[in-house]
Amino acid sequence: MQTRKKYGKMLTVKDGWLECPSCNRNRRLMQIRPDTEGRRIVVYCRICKSEHIVDIVKGECFESYGQ
Repeated sequence: MQTRKKYGKMLTVKDGWLECPSCNRNRRLMQIRPDTEGRRIVVYCRICKSEHIVDIVKGECFESYGQ
């Protein structure tokens, strides 16, 4: 039986703001509060022009695995 982790790679949140996982230059990608939760949210970086799908659980962000 193969097990799978519940969440993907953890993303960096500093001072309540999500950083872009691709370029790390955009430090204000999305504001994350400690009580924020969401699934499969699309965030877009204006600097490197990339889209990321994230899951947010209790203020922690993870890359989404998708369906």
